[in-house]
Amino acid sequence: MFFIFIFFSSRVFAYDHEFIITDIVSDQNLQIERLDKQIEVLPGDILAIYSHQSNEVLGYAIVDSITDSSDLFMVTIESHHKNGLIRPENYLRKLDLTRLNNDIPARYDLAYKAGSNIASKYRPLVYAGLIQGMTATNLNKSEWIIGPSILAYGLTANSQLDINLASTLFGVLNLGLKNKLIDNDDYELAIENGFQYYPSTKKGSYQFTGYLDMASNSNFKSYAKFKLFTKKPEDQSISNNEEYSRDFNLELQLAYGYIFSNWNQMIFGPKVDVNKKHVGGVIGYYILDKNINTMFGVSSNDFSELRLGKQAYLLNLDLWWRF
Repeated sequence: MFFIFIFFSSRVFAYDHEFIITDIVSDQNLQIERLDKQIEVLPGDILAIYSHQSNEVLGYAIVDSITDSSDLFMVTIESHHKNGLIRPENYLRKLDLTRLNNDIPARYDLAYKAGSNIASKYRPLVYAGLIQGMTATNLNKSEWIIGPSILAYGLTANSQLDINLASTLFGVLNLGLKNKLIDNDDYELAIENGFQYYPSTKKGSYQFTGYLDMASNSNFKSYAKFKLFTKKPEDQSISNNEEYSRDFNLELQLAYGYIFSNWNQMIFGPKVDVNKKHVGGVIGYYILDKNINTMFGVSSNDFSELRLGKQAYLLNLDLWWRF
């Protein structure tokens, strides 16, 4: 029994304490030591940083290089929980975020933004479905989103192109260019310039959208959005399909996100059409897998219309492939 206890104790220690921080080189750089000699390490590997006191995940680090000793490595901090202090004796574990079986708590501050090969389960939402639209987060460079309602491509880490395929299906040609302006631990800010063309009437419309995503705490996030758009004729699309004759029109949207323990999410909140004086909203549940995101929900362009229809209530089902 003594030898069995020693065997399992060593296995648990090796699993939890694969690496340890030996030196804080700078605000972003650490030196770590490998404790479990059986673990292979290469530059680019992702490590989770744990508090040696609370065992809470503090953030992620990425391996930069191996020192003269094969068991000492230099790493760069990729993300850091603002309420946690990284210091010597914190321990680390190697992760494979391309797979789904990582024992990482579901928290918004642990969403991994870099690397297009990371499973979408562990990445922040860029697109939240046809009715909810984009968030302030951008795709990474050369990353794609493809679905029945959307086609988007990451030009750089801070800019992306997107096409609303659902509007295109109804004859509204469109193109959007979204640029991320600010990205830190507390909030993200992005703007998008969108263009629509209506072949049946040979008219065009310009749309400016501002996005602001703010982390309330580890499990709640807020999504604020405002749209300013020019005149547009009536069309058959689902969102904003009425005619707008004013030179400038305004729509405001505020939603709240909650992340569940399995990394699935829920987003809900109101939408105000200032010019039409309509108040609606959306609620959606998101199932996040390795590459496929699926959304189920209900939306309304006008809460006062107690019926089904484009200007009243709609049942939403959307899915998209992110790779």
